[in-house]
Amino acid sequence: MHKPQQKDDMEIPLNLRQLQHLLLLADELHFARAAQRAFLSQSAFSRSIQALEASVGLRLFDRDLRHVRATPAGVRLIARARRLLSSADDLSREMRLLRSGDLGNVSVGAGPFSGVTLMPDALAQMQRDHPGVQVRLDVADSHTLLQRLDEERIDFFIAEIRELPKRDDCVLTKLGWLAGALYVRLGHPLASKAAPRFSDLKDARFASVHMPETMKKTLDDLVDPHSGGKFSIALECESTVILRDLALASDVIMFAFPNAVQRDVDAGLLQRLPVHDLDTMGARTPLRTELGLVRLKERTPTPASEILMRLVRDEAKRKLSGR
Repeated sequence: MHKPQQKDDMEIPLNLRQLQHLLLLADELHFARAAQRAFLSQSAFSRSIQALEASVGLRLFDRDLRHVRATPAGVRLIARARRLLSSADDLSREMRLLRSGDLGNVSVGAGPFSGVTLMPDALAQMQRDHPGVQVRLDVADSHTLLQRLDEERIDFFIAEIRELPKRDDCVLTKLGWLAGALYVRLGHPLASKAAPRFSDLKDARFASVHMPETMKKTLDDLVDPHSGGKFSIALECESTVILRDLALASDVIMFAFPNAVQRDVDAGLLQRLPVHDLDTMGARTPLRTELGLVRLKERTPTPASEILMRLVRDEAKRKLSGR
């Protein structure tokens, strides 16, 4: 059988306010001055010190009419109290920063083109306004990002939403849509010809990020509306850098969004390939992506996550259509 716990063996509850009063008295060695600093009457301050001594079961100060001195036990407790209260102050400050969004870690996911479109300016604003926040960005396709959200490896993600399943446990905010285009290297055999129709490209090879099945089906119909042919994807991957390098080094036609390749276009490395029937479709073009922001419904976002989500929504208002 276990022996009943004796009073002397019991843990001593420490009151942080009483420890603050302990340090004030240690600094002043005078009850009246210490009480004044604590904004208490001298009698109330004395009761606080007496209560602390009673709780630890030790005399912490020797006092007479003229002097107040810390006892050896008091000296030891004073030293520990200084470290403890310093840690408590640090913790309080950290909690204040977390509440304000000025501190913390945010893990966010993005599709390859949604990331290029919305994240750079949002992250730059986040770093300017909240430099203490650390952000990790995962770039992947929508299904992979949804899995990472379920595993709570990311706080939220932005991506193409048309293939995502409807989920009652998720909050989906539609951000708008973005129209893409076809790009080829400078000097590509098709670059100097009149704008072809998409069906004229049935023997061409394309490079693209993962395309929703609805987009693929529409493009299949445009390539060969009668015999059920399919346009050929030479490379499908989630790295816009690899897609761009392939387009520069070969005759593949790259599907991309203007902001993702604008630097290469400005530098004369890539150029947009006009396609007659696609260009006349306007907002109905199949080369468009529907973007949304997804988070778990039952998971409370941190203040830092809330701030970054707001910045992403602000970027969507500026850069996307169909809101």
